[in-house]
Amino acid sequence: MVFSYRSRRVVAGTVTVDEALTRQHTSEELLEAAVYEHSRLVFRIAYSVLRNHEDAEDATQETFIKVLRQSRKLGQVEDLRAWLARIAWRVAVDRRKKASHVAMEDLEHGGTALQSSEIPADDAVEEVQLHGLLGPMIASLPVRLRDPIVLSTVEELSASEVARVLGINEAAVRSRLFRARQILKEKLVQRLSRK
Repeated sequence: MVFSYRSRRVVAGTVTVDEALTRQHTSEELLEAAVYEHSRLVFRIAYSVLRNHEDAEDATQETFIKVLRQSRKLGQVEDLRAWLARIAWRVAVDRRKKASHVAMEDLEHGGTALQSSEIPADDAVEEVQLHGLLGPMIASLPVRLRDPIVLSTVEELSASEVARVLGINEAAVRSRLFRARQILKEKLVQRLSRK
């Protein structure tokens, strides 16, 4: 049993997945550790699909309910992060199919508020404007191109992780990412040349 995920945090009073496995903890403790370590990833994936905070929270809960139902498998999963990402992705896509309306206004405004930082104000404003342009452009991509670019760029999953989440091969992921980036670059150049 090998878990290959990036974040391995140890917090006082909280058992990590690695600790739970090495100490032969119960599936409840494994689940608790998985929720603690990967809930943000699951929420971000759900939000990237649903574009609505409340729907993403519901999808996150539904994801971990599905994991709870399959908790006996937790100790056998080789890549917990990718496994959870795939479940979260499927739950969110199913919810998106059921929903008649996706709130895209969150895409334009979500996460673009100016924050105090070491970045000069002009650069921060340009970054906010760029995100404001890219959000709707990404949303307008065909689903087969949008899904890989969101998972790769926004959620920072590797090509192999994206392939596992979407159930396609890694070469297809790389091809779709290349095409999506080309389209976004063309749209961005076209948009900026009009200004």
